[in-house]
Amino acid sequence: MKDIPGGEWFIVNSKPKQEFDAEKHLRTLGIDVYLPVYNRKIKKNRVKVDRISPLFSGYLFARFDICEFYQKVRYTHGVKTILGCNEYLWTLADEKILDIKSRESNGLVVLRRREDHFRQGDRILIDEGDFEGWEGIFQEELPDRERAMILLTNVQFSSKLILPKKYLVVQR
Repeated sequence: MKDIPGGEWFIVNSKPKQEFDAEKHLRTLGIDVYLPVYNRKIKKNRVKVDRISPLFSGYLFARFDICEFYQKVRYTHGVKTILGCNEYLWTLADEKILDIKSRESNGLVVLRRREDHFRQGDRILIDEGDFEGWEGIFQEELPDRERAMILLTNVQFSSKLILPKKYLVVQR
């Protein structure tokens, strides 16, 4: 395998849901490939199960000699394109890859835990569900400790909304 120490990584766009195929086929070419993955919880038959998923859906990183491998990488099974323009390809510094790798445990990137304790008055962003992207002010946690009441701030009228706390992110 040709390793380019300290070299920059090219950003490879895979075909939809073919990140693992692209990784496997690039490795058979002897290319240094990094596909960061994490443990994602999905609902299957109304039960949450763990699934290993790419951290950046549709993307992986490859380090290779551009003159020797561009055409081979570009037309590898599972690869859609290499990001960039005609004049140059986009790259990611080795330090960024090492930063992602430093957050790994047993080969999986460990995501930061969501804050589940909010204080009254915290500015809140809803980042999941039907109200994704809406903002508000945290009012109170409900007795089931799973839901919270927030006062929406990006609507023309004053309205309270009850949502699962896992949909909320503090804006600081």
